[in-house]
Amino acid sequence: MTGPEDTADLPGGAEAMAAEYVLGLLSEDEARRFEAQMAQDPDLRQDVAAWSTYFTTLTDDIAPVDPAPQVFRRIEGALFGQKRPPLWRQLMPYLGGAVAAGLLAWAVLQTDMLQPEAPHLYADLVAEDQGYTLLAHWAPDSQTFMLRRDAGVFPQDSALEIWLIPGPSAAPISVGLMQPDTLTQIPVPDELVARMSPGATVAISREPPGGSPTGAPTGPVLAVGSLGVRG
Repeated sequence: MTGPEDTADLPGGAEAMAAEYVLGLLSEDEARRFEAQMAQDPDLRQDVAAWSTYFTTLTDDIAPVDPAPQVFRRIEGALFGQKRPPLWRQLMPYLGGAVAAGLLAWAVLQTDMLQPEAPHLYADLVAEDQGYTLLAHWAPDSQTFMLRRDAGVFPQDSALEIWLIPGPSAAPISVGLMQPDTLTQIPVPDELVARMSPGATVAISREPPGGSPTGAPTGPVLAVGSLGVRG
């Protein structure tokens, strides 16, 4: 058989049915037909033994908990009547827990469920001599940088460019241009996301129409603020 080493893509045919039989997924009629076929087919019996060994290893790290005898008998009666189930079905409560734990671990690894959520960051930018009062907001969940203009007139003959300075010795990085509207929203590229951190400086400079021609601030800085977490 192909082997149970890779259960993400189970084989078809008899091997898949052997795995389903071991897990107790077959109906009563299907199980009886399979058992009759298995009695005549040694390869099928080998498949069942191999799947049984593999699935039972999933419970090695699970501490067994024995129910009270009367509780276990009631469970057996409710599930299987008076007929004692095959070994494979007796293992189902343990196998189910092991498989569920395995699926949860896989989901955590695939989706980074345990990673802490990045905080939203804010910065107040005030420049009294220029008349600007601005609020910067970094939203990591949508990777959007927002700038709200609460006071100050947007210039008609020049552009206001937003700069991020990640650290004391870092060069300013252009985030984008302020919009004439009171709220500016700028999608941030992946390479800039890691630099949006507490303590980073946000600055606004006056530039020629269309923004700085050099990739660095060329005009006067109108407002400055520092990103941080708000309680």
